[in-house]
Amino acid sequence: MNQFSLFIQEQLQEMTISVHRAHHTQCLDTWGGSNLILPFSSIGLIVEGTGTMQVDDTILSPSKGQLYLLPAKTVQSFSTHPNAPYQKYFCHFEAKCSELDLFEIIRTPLCIDAKNIDLVTGFFIGMIDCFQETNLSSMIKVKQYMMDLLCYYLECCPSHQIELIEKNYNCPLNHAIRYLEHHIHEEVTVKKMAEIAGYHPNYFTKLFQQNFGISPVQFIVRKKTELASKQLCSTQIAISVIAESLGFNSQFYFSNFFKKQTGMTPTEYRNTFGQSQL
Repeated sequence: MNQFSLFIQEQLQEMTISVHRAHHTQCLDTWGGSNLILPFSSIGLIVEGTGTMQVDDTILSPSKGQLYLLPAKTVQSFSTHPNAPYQKYFCHFEAKCSELDLFEIIRTPLCIDAKNIDLVTGFFIGMIDCFQETNLSSMIKVKQYMMDLLCYYLECCPSHQIELIEKNYNCPLNHAIRYLEHHIHEEVTVKKMAEIAGYHPNYFTKLFQQNFGISPVQFIVRKKTELASKQLCSTQIAISVIAESLGFNSQFYFSNFFKKQTGMTPTEYRNTFGQSQL
């Protein structure tokens, strides 16, 4: 087993699952979103209807009897046909392997045929029923159903289409990223990240761009946006507190920043995706 495979094995041993929402819905003909970066992943089963989804540069049109996957932290757009809106089961979840999302480690097909629709429907119904309960056993069962659904999705994927995303996760660049994550409440500069990585700022910026496809400044902006989005979606923490936790001096400055990145104010985003139907 090579070093990277050992890394994957270690990460999967530490994987944790959290489910933010599970639901069955009949989408409105106006359902949709454009160029969103959401902090959670979504898996859905199409019961009826047609539509279009885009994940980064990949366009898909899930149809009846198909499962779709929208990985966290990707750029997503989605809509349904006004004359045949989607009816679907869906769940929002996080699958974390230590500091990484599962889909930062593996790449899978984004749309597959559900070979056993009754089985998949049972996973969703069980998850939805347990999600509405507050007792300990139901909370555990929600995670169990989610794990079963995720495993089933991967089992339905052709094995040659599941790929490891090979990056050197122990490289100096990753040390800089971990520093940013642990000091996100501060004003972290590119100069400081370069210092942590042990590089000159100019070389660090060039190397970072080559490895991640975006500049360190863009990465900092994206990270703050992701964390803000997650708190707005899954908590009722005051917007002023979220702003402070991300290093913003005022709620006004944070609101302007967030709207520039997402096209919505924090309040609009919370109202839309706190009870969203992706």
